[in-house]
Amino acid sequence: MKTRREFLIATPSALLGAYAWAQTPPAPVQRSFSRNVREAARQAPPTFAELHFVTADPNFSDYRPAIDASAQHVVFERTPAGGGRTKLYILSLASGVAELFVKPALDRSLMTGPVQTRPDWSWVTGQVVLDVAASNNSGPRAVLIVHPDGSPVANVPNSRGYVYPTWSPDGTQLIVYNGTVNANPQPCTSLIGLDGTVVTLNLNGTDASGALIFGGFASPTPGNVNLIAYAGQPDVYGWGPDVTGGYNQDYNYVFVNAENNGVFTSAPLESDASIKIYDPSHQGRAPVWSPDGNYVAFESDRAGGYAIFLANVTAGTAPVQITDASYGAQHPKFYPDQTKLILTAYQLPSGSGPRGIAWVDISSYL
Repeated sequence: MKTRREFLIATPSALLGAYAWAQTPPAPVQRSFSRNVREAARQAPPTFAELHFVTADPNFSDYRPAIDASAQHVVFERTPAGGGRTKLYILSLASGVAELFVKPALDRSLMTGPVQTRPDWSWVTGQVVLDVAASNNSGPRAVLIVHPDGSPVANVPNSRGYVYPTWSPDGTQLIVYNGTVNANPQPCTSLIGLDGTVVTLNLNGTDASGALIFGGFASPTPGNVNLIAYAGQPDVYGWGPDVTGGYNQDYNYVFVNAENNGVFTSAPLESDASIKIYDPSHQGRAPVWSPDGNYVAFESDRAGGYAIFLANVTAGTAPVQITDASYGAQHPKFYPDQTKLILTAYQLPSGSGPRGIAWVDISSYL
């Protein structure tokens, strides 16, 4: 069964110095997950990190978590297991209580849903940015900013064609997947202001052969918003086994970019990955930088199912598989102290079924 697809890993030395929508709203509040959490918590094989589930309700599938600066609260997507609209929930890690996150807007001109996905939490301002849409697969959509308590702040102007909004390190700008008609190539990674102004249209640039690079989900380095790790692929004919041109998120590598006087270039994070033809042994998506800028965590299906990998970018060593592929782990985010990752995984190691939110201790991998 295919999981929802999103937008790997030694690093080229030249870059070391630079650095989907889910109808019936879910139940309003889930008061306790303790029994389900105990049932779903399983010790992974000894070579992998143990998954500690904080949500594991078989009636729901939980996806794409983001954690706050205090490491006490997690926002995440929740979809009824039988299908329906995806909403953002917030979980207190102390109490185990989860409830709807985004509050109704007093200003009726604000778009707050009903579909809510792809949250990112600014550790500077405390605000959460997310995608909102009128329906799962079509209709109007926008980027929404909300306060830590879920009360809406504003829609980012002219954000209909943007997805995967990610905060800049200082919380004043957004990195977005740009699928608008202005994107070149389409999609590319853009840097925008909170007023919708495009600051930099294309952060991806070209690869070593001069080909433009499609940009998917992206994450900025902690110290420079212009330097990113992102899911991407060169704009070359026949890149994937069934690709005849254009972007296909199933055939991404993780890329990192560099900037020289405003000119951007990119290379695969794994230096031995071919930029001429797609190599599935280097597949990777959803990369995120560690708070100290030395590591990148990402998801990859190279192990026969999705698992989380960790790359020491500073050392340039090969990536290490963190989770067992039978759990289909995806969308990692670092804790503020970077000793743990929060992620989504199957509640049981079956390769399918409802997902939960879990954390893993990665301190022994650092």
